[in-house]
Amino acid sequence: MAAVEVALRTLLVVVFGVAFVSKVRSRAAFGEFAASLDDMGWLRGPWRTAVAVCVPAAELAVVALLALPWAVGAGFAAGAGLLLAFTVVTGRELARGHRVRCRCFGAGDARIGPAQIARNIVLLGAAVAGLAIEPVSHGGARGAGLALGLGLALLTALALVRWDDLAYLVRAS
Repeated sequence: MAAVEVALRTLLVVVFGVAFVSKVRSRAAFGEFAASLDDMGWLRGPWRTAVAVCVPAAELAVVALLALPWAVGAGFAAGAGLLLAFTVVTGRELARGHRVRCRCFGAGDARIGPAQIARNIVLLGAAVAGLAIEPVSHGGARGAGLALGLGLALLTALALVRWDDLAYLVRAS
């Protein structure tokens, strides 16, 4: 169980870490992320600014909580809450026919669609699974199980970060 918990933590730390860095790596990147929020017609003025600041801050908080051994449960809960919010908001925008740009991982003009909702649901499932097993995951993970768990987590994180590209390849074929 400990190796699974470490794998889920690693997956979420990498995904949220990449999302955070992609938004704040430069003034231009942050500006592009903030401007993409204009696609949501109801999010204007000071609310847009607040959300533009709070989203990366929340992503960083999830990374920090999951990295601290005594705060892992809170990290999984915060990650699940953030992913649920992302999924509900983007699903609502999609249902209303709004073409919101996905700046989840930085540059790109991809629009939020079913593929991005599916990615969020996969990540939400990982956070909920981590939340469920964290209380019963005792002891340190080690050995081959740990190595396998970390390797699979990193590959999965890479696939989820590059999800839009993978979705494009599937649609193109």
